[in-house]
Amino acid sequence: MNKLVTIDLWQTIMGESDFSAFSPNRRKLKCEAIYAYLKKIHNDLAYEDVERSHDYVVSLIAKYSRFHSDLLFKDWLILLIRKIDIKNKINLNSQQIKNLGKIIDEIFISYPPDIFEGTSEFLDYLKHNDYKIGIISNTGFNSPESYKTLLKKNNIFFDVLSLSNELGIAKPNSKIFIQTLEKVNIEPAHSIHIGDNPVADVLGALHIGMDAILISKAGRTKPVNNKVHQVIDNIGLAKESILSWSEKFPKRKY
Repeated sequence: MNKLVTIDLWQTIMGESDFSAFSPNRRKLKCEAIYAYLKKIHNDLAYEDVERSHDYVVSLIAKYSRFHSDLLFKDWLILLIRKIDIKNKINLNSQQIKNLGKIIDEIFISYPPDIFEGTSEFLDYLKHNDYKIGIISNTGFNSPESYKTLLKKNNIFFDVLSLSNELGIAKPNSKIFIQTLEKVNIEPAHSIHIGDNPVADVLGALHIGMDAILISKAGRTKPVNNKVHQVIDNIGLAKESILSWSEKFPKRKY
């Protein structure tokens, strides 16, 4: 019997040292890089407009996720440009838009979030015990390609990857969970999702019949009901939770 463990990214296996997903330094570097690139194309550009527009897009991405939705990364880039350039003086072709995305990605890759302690050991355990591994994550203002690069760089392996701004849907939308399971042909009853958000991660998974483990970030978040399999402080404790979850399945007979 194949079993699937899906894992959230932000604030579950990666983030800042305080468990947040926000880095003031990375934000500043992104805004400076966006400004420097667009300034070459249109000299009459204020840094404050770039900064304000960047923050607007990041806030809107978070708002979209609350409605179980996302846009493709390219569409967020176009929205950023339109917000900066309300008078339509900056005309970027498709290649220039791609280049802007690459500049944003370079900051993310060069100044990445931390990978939380215990992540590698947990993934190794899953791999060597024949679990399928999936990643299901809402993404923020970074491209799917940048996530794939970061995961590869940190030896974070998976059988299936579902990113909200590559699919145009966000947790807790049932579709992102269902599509993930369909890609590896595993039933919800044989799957469990691990994440830090009581709604997006836990309720999203439970709604389609998966089990769920809540990462409480040292007690900062609480489950919204008692249907969650377990609540644990951090990913370093996930192995024991998976062991207890596996006990619900019949043992193999040889």
